[in-house]
Formats: sequence, structure tokens, C-alpha cells
Amino acid sequence: MTLTEIITQAIEEKKGMDIEIIDFKNQGMVDTFVICDAPSLRQINAIVDHIKESVEKAGFTVHHIEGDSNSRWLLVDCLDVIAHVFITEEREFYQLEKLWADYLKKH
Repeated sequence: MTLTEIITQAIEEKKGMDIEIIDFKNQGMVDTFVICDAPSLRQINAIVDHIKESVEKAGFTVHHIEGDSNSRWLLVDCLDVIAHVFITEEREFYQLEKLWADYLKKH
């Protein structure tokens, strides 16, 4: 399994919603963003914990987790793949997919 597949599966196993994958290959930055949301802090923390556990179990590295148990947007940096796990309202507010889709259209 690829790192993106491992992260996506971990999100699915913890019932993360509306998983989106943005491919940045050939853009000179990370390879992929995996974005999802969940309705509660408890669930986004469970998703992030499961991503970390799954990634490390598969032999990959979690470089850094940005945010804490009270954050409404957590970021899991696995070097080539970055997972963004949002509270649903935060995801709707920031519209990260739209921001990066607009960037990719221009580049």
C-alpha cells in the first residue's frame, strides 16, 4: 500500500467524512494532501491517532502533528503526504480544496 492509501484507509476506519486527495506531484512541494472532516473534536483526534498508528505500523514516518486535542484543524505531516483533519465547520470555512485547486489550475 502507498502512504496515501494507508492514510485514507485509516481515515475511513474512523469514519472520517468526505475524503479528498489533492495531487501535487511535479509541483516542487509535497506529493499529496489528504483532506477529511468529522463532526467532533473527539472524532478528529481519534482519526489523527489512528493515522499516526497506521503510518508507523506500515514503516513510514510521521514527521510532525500540528495542533492539539482542542484544535479544530489538525495536520499530520508524513513528509510526502500531509493529512488535514478538520471539524466540519472549519473545513467549510477554509475551503482548502478550493484554494489548492485554484493554485493548481494556475501552475
